[in-house]
Amino acid sequence: MREMKDSGCNYLGMIPSSWSTSRLKGYFKVSRTTGRPDATVLSLYRDYGIVPKDSRSDNHNVTSLDTSKYKFVEVGDFVVNKMKGWQGSMALSAYEGIVSPAYHVFKFTSPLLLPKYAHYLLRCRSYADEWHKLSTGLRVGQWDLHVEDFLNTRIPIPSLDEQRRIADCLDEECAEIGRAVFAAERSVEEYKAYRLSVISTKMPTGCITIPIKYLCDLLPGYAFESGKFVQGNGVRLLRGINVGVGETRWADAAHYPEEDLDGLEAYALEPGDLVIGLDRPWIKDGLRASFITESDLPCYLVQRVVRVRVPDNLEPRYLKYGLDSGILERYVASGTTGISVPHISHLQIANCKVPLPSLDEQRRIADYLDEKCGEVDAAIVTKQAIIADLKAYKQSLIYETVTGKREV
Repeated sequence: MREMKDSGCNYLGMIPSSWSTSRLKGYFKVSRTTGRPDATVLSLYRDYGIVPKDSRSDNHNVTSLDTSKYKFVEVGDFVVNKMKGWQGSMALSAYEGIVSPAYHVFKFTSPLLLPKYAHYLLRCRSYADEWHKLSTGLRVGQWDLHVEDFLNTRIPIPSLDEQRRIADCLDEECAEIGRAVFAAERSVEEYKAYRLSVISTKMPTGCITIPIKYLCDLLPGYAFESGKFVQGNGVRLLRGINVGVGETRWADAAHYPEEDLDGLEAYALEPGDLVIGLDRPWIKDGLRASFITESDLPCYLVQRVVRVRVPDNLEPRYLKYGLDSGILERYVASGTTGISVPHISHLQIANCKVPLPSLDEQRRIADYLDEKCGEVDAAIVTKQAIIADLKAYKQSLIYETVTGKREV
């Protein structure tokens, strides 16, 4: 077993005795080249690294009409998303192009640091924790990892030969893990497609269809003053970011002073309310719609989210399954031929027609779909647990290898 020593950095722990540590500024320099508006726009993904923006359909960031101030990236440059560096959003670029001015671009200045080794090292979990500590800002989505803090961070420096062995080893093993993750993710997508087909085929045909506005009470959210948002105190506000597919998510919660809610009682949500996000309503997992439960309360409805209050003579689960089946998506798409739909209005939901069998039939359909979709959802959860384990193993493997705790 190789001899180890204390690196002097909490985020690195023990490293091989033959390794040294040094600050990044000895190996990187900032590049601020602009004025290449016709170059390919690149995007930075935590999982995929740097890729051409138009190569993926899941990037909804809007490219500026004027890209003359975008930063130029050459093959072999290292790119950091300063607002998401703490998530490991940084990578070695295999492409030439331009990136948002909000990114940092660095060039390697020393032959003593192998770029591919640096790529694995700076994206590993221990450094993600360090970038988290160094990032500043009031809100998570607006944190900033400053160039000076990044360049003053210490890194372990093994010999060039060992850096190459580490990079080659991780290329091979991470590729194998990646193939296993891809297979599991493909299985999840197949389960989701099957779930949708189960719902769609169970929706009744031949019965009367009625616009939702004649069946339910719809209310779009209120434009609360963002300047009064507070963290941790007051009453929670349900914003679009809090509406997931079949769930509410409060990791990023805004609160409002209770004394400023007088006269806004109509926007207080109740158990059983169905809420739908109006911005990017459909994501890869489905329609962003969820029922409000007791655990969500108290909370108030914010603009760009609509509340659908279902009466006693309509089965809420049946209505949601109907929306999940694609009825709403097809209705919206029918009026926007050839155009992507990043936003919808509450009026489009209100005017969407749903088939309306008897209440007993609605309940039978909902009970059947609860059982069948529950089985599919359980299978999906199992596959997603496998994916999470594979990704966790990959992160552990990278950390152990780039810090010398695992010898290659």
